[in-house]
Amino acid sequence: MKERMKWAFIIDKDEFVRLSLNKILKKYGFQVEEIEDFSQLEKRKKDAKRGMILGDIEIEVLEGQLPLLRKWDDRFILMSPSITDELTLRLKKIGIQRIIKKPVDPRMLRRHVREISSPDEVKIPPSGKKGERSHFDQKGGEGI
Repeated sequence: MKERMKWAFIIDKDEFVRLSLNKILKKYGFQVEEIEDFSQLEKRKKDAKRGMILGDIEIEVLEGQLPLLRKWDDRFILMSPSITDELTLRLKKIGIQRIIKKPVDPRMLRRHVREISSPDEVKIPPSGKKGERSHFDQKGGEGI
């Protein structure tokens, strides 16, 4: 039986973040592609339905792309350096349930990836024994 490719789409202006996410997501078994906005997913509907989208996108931009966002909101993880309680409520009202504060903690990312992926789709490496750092966390807990 041929295994289907799992896709992760990244929307982020920061090259370092894109490279770090790319490395981590490839270890999780994803094929990673960088995109500029949600409209690029229209051509990749099948891939996006089975994959995920990670993005650092301003809320005003998200609100302007609500029809597109609603198609992918169950596959979307928002990353932002400025997460407040007020912003979290506003994001949840427009349908964004998965939010990660930047710098991204690889353990938090792993949790969200597991929530999105079904058990038979993507095997996520365990985080290691208690007290051990994972290979994604070799810098003493620094995030992406």
